[in-house]
Amino acid sequence: MYKFSANLGLLWTEMSQIDAIYKAKENGFDAVEFQFPYQYDCKEIKKALDEVNLPVMGINTIKGDVEKGDNGLLAIPSRVSEAREALLQAFEYAKVINSKNIHAMAGVTDLSTKSLVTFIDNLKFAKELVKDSNIGLVIEPLNLNDNPGYFLTRVEQAKEICELVGSDSIKIMFDFYHVQINQGNVINRFEDNLPYIGHVQIASVKGRCEPDRGELDFSYIIPEIYKLGYKGMIGAEYKPRTTTDEGIAWMDNFK
Repeated sequence: MYKFSANLGLLWTEMSQIDAIYKAKENGFDAVEFQFPYQYDCKEIKKALDEVNLPVMGINTIKGDVEKGDNGLLAIPSRVSEAREALLQAFEYAKVINSKNIHAMAGVTDLSTKSLVTFIDNLKFAKELVKDSNIGLVIEPLNLNDNPGYFLTRVEQAKEICELVGSDSIKIMFDFYHVQINQGNVINRFEDNLPYIGHVQIASVKGRCEPDRGELDFSYIIPEIYKLGYKGMIGAEYKPRTTTDEGIAWMDNFK
């Protein structure tokens, strides 16, 4: 009834992401998604995916120089060349593993018009990059507690950017964890922006752990968003409290 995608950037981190693909299949996930899989040969990833017949919901563009505080590149006016290299890298990788989406990470920058124009221009570059493929683009508002200074923080801001880029190939990644922390009113906000939503992710608030605790009631939220018309996967992007295997029983509530 409900379909879940295992985010292998956070789940089964005690093993390689290639081995985690098999664990996702064993535990009943319908798909996988990655954050930054670039340390692995994309052909090896594809081989494992084919063996278990799991699709890929998405990968991220690289953060940049993490030690210097980078958290994406696309909205930083002085980093356009690097941003486009990151988009090209993600696109070539996504083509091999048949990823449905590329998450185009905005980065840490000010809220100036210059930053907005840079982000839009880079997304237009990305739009042209993917136009003859089956790969989409998503942008994700991130919460400022975990991501101080991040450019994209509100769902309505993301919707406006999608409209300014002017393409059906770019959508919003609606992560209930981030949206609840930054804005709240998650169901109404989801419904208001549903035509622009391309993927959903979940985790508890607070703690970003298994989605069977905290202030968000996913036993209500998940059926409700499908009733509203959402037809996609639910990305399980959370940090297990102990191990992924010990906490995976939350999925039983949705079978």
